[in-house]
Amino acid sequence: MTLVAGLRAASYGIPFQPVAGVHGSDLAAINDWQTVRDPYGSGTDVYVIPAIRPDVAVIHANEVDEHGNARVLGSPFWDHPMTRAAKRVLVTAERLVSSETLAAQPELTLVPGFMVEAVAIVPGGAWPGSMHPLYELDYPAVAAYMNDAPGALEAHLAAAPETVNANATADERR
Repeated sequence: MTLVAGLRAASYGIPFQPVAGVHGSDLAAINDWQTVRDPYGSGTDVYVIPAIRPDVAVIHANEVDEHGNARVLGSPFWDHPMTRAAKRVLVTAERLVSSETLAAQPELTLVPGFMVEAVAIVPGGAWPGSMHPLYELDYPAVAAYMNDAPGALEAHLAAAPETVNANATADERR
């Protein structure tokens, strides 16, 4: 929640965002987070997380149109504040759709095209993460990636959808 709080602060144009759940953690001291007294009189101090303003946000979307309007059908928990906080937004997407498709349900568009600098269509691009409702988290791939053995990174990259698809024949890609 502290990372999201920092992104939200930047997306709202404010210098910090209050957050609960930090008391008792070493994170506050490590990051030099400050507290403010509750201005409504409870007498408690609340940690405030400084705004986080990324230079670039890269998100993976379910669909994007030719204007860069992006739709994420899963949780926008990170993606929404991150795209609003960042100076530049890049989108990878599972598929390209028509503007008419997105216009039929505009409330599902998470990132408007005017905020997007570049788009790439990358089917399976969230792998080994999930892309609701298309595919779930690939736990075995994550476990293999975390293996510190020689060749683990190369094996992970060789199993990535973009590598597998690039090496597939035209019939296998259909």
